[in-house]
Amino acid sequence: MLTYKELGSDADKDAVHEATKKLDKGIFPGAFCFISPDIADDDKYCYLKHTDGAGSKANIAYMATKEGFPTDVWKGIAHDSLVMNIDDMAAVGATERFQLTNSIDRNPMVISDEAISKIIDGYKEAIEKLAGYVKIDMCGGETADTGNNVRTIVVNSDASARMKIEDIVDASQTADGDILVGFASYGKTKYENEYNSGVSSNGFTLLAHAMLDSSYKEKYPETYDKNISDSAYSGKFNLKTQIPGTDMTLGAAMLSPTRSYLPLIKELLENDKNGIKGIFNCTGGGLTKPIRFGKDVKYIMDDMIDPGAFFRFVYENSDIEPHELYKTFNMGCRLIISCVKEAVEDILKIAASFDIEAKVIGRVERSSREDTNEIEITDPMSKKILQYEKKHV
Repeated sequence: MLTYKELGSDADKDAVHEATKKLDKGIFPGAFCFISPDIADDDKYCYLKHTDGAGSKANIAYMATKEGFPTDVWKGIAHDSLVMNIDDMAAVGATERFQLTNSIDRNPMVISDEAISKIIDGYKEAIEKLAGYVKIDMCGGETADTGNNVRTIVVNSDASARMKIEDIVDASQTADGDILVGFASYGKTKYENEYNSGVSSNGFTLLAHAMLDSSYKEKYPETYDKNISDSAYSGKFNLKTQIPGTDMTLGAAMLSPTRSYLPLIKELLENDKNGIKGIFNCTGGGLTKPIRFGKDVKYIMDDMIDPGAFFRFVYENSDIEPHELYKTFNMGCRLIISCVKEAVEDILKIAASFDIEAKVIGRVERSSREDTNEIEITDPMSKKILQYEKKHV
């Protein structure tokens, strides 16, 4: 059975958390992302700076263009790199204005100038698509040819925002008695141009090697580390395999742009900020993402949203155990909000107005173990209960 860690990645990021545990945690240590004092020294404001990127999804774009997919797929990589930042920041309430820079490192012997041009165009188009909901200033960036360090390409972004302290959503306030509302990652929202498979931009090291067949290992050795050679591309499919029940190929589904929930989150907070206790953007860590937030709490998700066609296909056709799937991928539910019971009805109505499927997926209870947070997920496919726990750092 394949695991993310076996392939050189770690959804838990335990090593990173161990290395950074003595560092300053910001002015809201339990919030979803780091929040620092205001850069202008106004005690009513705070400042956020966040860095993330498209990760190994860029390798799929590279192979797809080699296999005849349109080069516009590179634009989606820029979109992903942007959304992976602003949605984490939206999870603490930043929804008004962002400044963005990017950093692209490529192997010029492998990645074409056209790919770079498409990525840069992709940033511009992603910003324009969200312009009706949020102002994003593109403040330049760095594109470097680093063939001695990078086998293909790395596309990262850095976003910053300034916001009022009183508007912060602090996920550490999630507590026993809260309701959990989940939001589908697939479908077509009113601000998306096409159907979204629900995949985001995390876990692609595992996804690619679990789904794609050995022909990719032979054709594209630059896309994997020789240390994982025995497990590389051990799946059964190719990028042009049709996903049952959809009009999408596997390649198109894997390259579906990461959905931004920022327009939804902005309206939810404008409607009832006080009723929302925590917002969880379930990228790295999948549906176990909330486990690091709150104290001595147990997140019970016993009525999950259906995984959708893409993640059902992955579930049924990969050598990945459900316990690993749910801690690596969003499995059709990338956004979770903890809230008071009275806020649920309005949250569901607002989600519906954006054409986003949403439902109550569970609740928060007190943890059964001291100094430990727990997550219990009822897998809607097998009906088995998956359990996870994390000691407080």
